[in-house]
Amino acid sequence: MKIPPIPHPERYAGLYVYDFGTHVSVGYTAAEIRVLRESDAHRRGTAYEIYRATDSGGLELQGVPDERLTGREAMCFLRADGVAAQQDYDATRAAAKRNPLPCAVDLQLAKLYSFEPPYVTALSYAASATTPMAGWLTQYTGNMGDRVVGGTDVCATLAGSGGVRIASCQLPTLLDYHDRPAEDVLRTVHKPLQR
Repeated sequence: MKIPPIPHPERYAGLYVYDFGTHVSVGYTAAEIRVLRESDAHRRGTAYEIYRATDSGGLELQGVPDERLTGREAMCFLRADGVAAQQDYDATRAAAKRNPLPCAVDLQLAKLYSFEPPYVTALSYAASATTPMAGWLTQYTGNMGDRVVGGTDVCATLAGSGGVRIASCQLPTLLDYHDRPAEDVLRTVHKPLQR
C-alpha cells in the first residue's frame, strides 16, 4: 500500500485510509468508510485508522473491523457523592476546552438507579475512535471517579438503567470534519486526499 504525500499529516489523525486495491485515499471519516463498505463497487477495500501522525510526517495505521465503524463506546466515572460527580463533569469540560478531543464526544452527568455508586459522568463516542480517545482520557482525566467502567456494552447499560440526567453537552473536537453525503464520497474516490 502506497500512501500519497500528505501536507500537514497531523490534520489526519483520527481519520481513515481506504485501500481500494488499485489506489489509496486518505482522510475519510468513519461514516464515509461505511458508505464505501456498503457500495458494491468498493466494498472489498481495506480500511485503516490513522491513530497517530509522527513528527517526521508519517502516519501510524491500524486495521479497522467493520463493527468498530458502527458501534459506540462509553467511559463512565462513577461517584458516591453528587458534588464530586459535578466536579468530574466540570473538569472534563474544562480539559476539553483547553485540549479539544480527537472525535465527537457527548458528555453527561446523571444519577442512575441501577449503578453503584449512583452518580456518573459519562463520555460517549464512536467505537471507531477508541484509540485516540484512550490517549486523551489517559492524559486529561486524571483521578476522576471512585470507580471507572467503559466499553461498548456500557452505552446500552446506561440507556436501560433509568435515572435522572443532571447535565449534558457535546465537547469541542480537535478537527471538525463533518461527514459528507454518500454521493460526494462516491464521486471523489479517485482523489488521493479526501480533505
